Amino acid sequence: MKNAINYYYNLILDDIHQTDKMYYFDYNNLRYALVVYSGDINALQEIYNLHLNMLRSGIYVHQIILNKDKQIVTLINGVPYVLMQLMYYEGTINFDRILSFAGVGVLENLEIVNANGFSNGYRLTYDYNSPVNINTYSRGARKRSNSLILERIDWGTLWSDKNDHLEYQISQLGQKHPLIRDSFSYFIGLGETSIQLVNSLSMENVTKVVAHKRISNNDTLFDLYNPLNLIIDSKVRDAAEYFKNSFFNGKDITAELNYFLVNYNLNGEENLLFLARMLYPTYYFDLYEDIISGDKKDEEIKKIIELVDDYEKLLKEIYRYYKTILHIPPIEWLE
Repeated sequence: MKNAINYYYNLILDDIHQTDKMYYFDYNNLRYALVVYSGDINALQEIYNLHLNMLRSGIYVHQIILNKDKQIVTLINGVPYVLMQLMYYEGTINFDRILSFAGVGVLENLEIVNANGFSNGYRLTYDYNSPVNINTYSRGARKRSNSLILERIDWGTLWSDKNDHLEYQISQLGQKHPLIRDSFSYFIGLGETSIQLVNSLSMENVTKVVAHKRISNNDTLFDLYNPLNLIIDSKVRDAAEYFKNSFFNGKDITAELNYFLVNYNLNGEENLLFLARMLYPTYYFDLYEDIISGDKKDEEIKKIIELVDDYEKLLKEIYRYYKTILHIPPIEWLE
């Protein structure tokens, strides 16, 4: 791999290290990571432009390094890789960092940026108050194409499609996975409740921000600042995913959740989106897909099933709190 990095990036290395996620090395006192890119190849230009605008605005994110041909992806032995100069890479994320990142709003004037816009060895200072305008960014991008690949705000459609796919899949494979087969209808029901709630909202007052495809309390700072993990979505997405994963990983989220509900600046629609996101069982569906694909064992679903009653109590507490401050569509089983 050292020879490939030398050839494609003109970097002469003494040492290179490998983990299950990446190759990494130090060069001129800076840490770099070469990671496999498994996402949508059509989203790469949007990812690149988004991350350059964040860097220009003083927002921490790993910098993508183009290869000698000014390409984002490098094929090495037929495998697509992306090289990044890392801002942070050690330590796990915490609640404060999630909220700070979720507060990154609004990227202005997205454009095709010159590949030489940044040199290797840059240093940036993060300003947690720097705004990044995603709403302007989205409008500009739509002038060039019919849709924005990175945008994930249409939860109702995305979740409906996912539920349909999973229901068909379980009808074909359920006999091989009895734990999933016996628990599946409950979690699909949660999903349907989420979809009904989202579809009842106008979405006119929802702020779009830089968010993550997935975020967990077990993730590292490398994951938090990885531009390949970024999307455009509501500012409640990361917080909800963090809370759900923390809960099912055995963490007490009471204090952090109460702080979020009372102090985070959300409007009425955003509060209801947060409830919908907490209702939608991504934690179950993600594990379901890992089991179906053979990456994890069926028994791992037990840890979720065992916590269902406690999580349902948590959902009821959130719902009842929102009833005291919002006009909320009635959800009978949460009453």
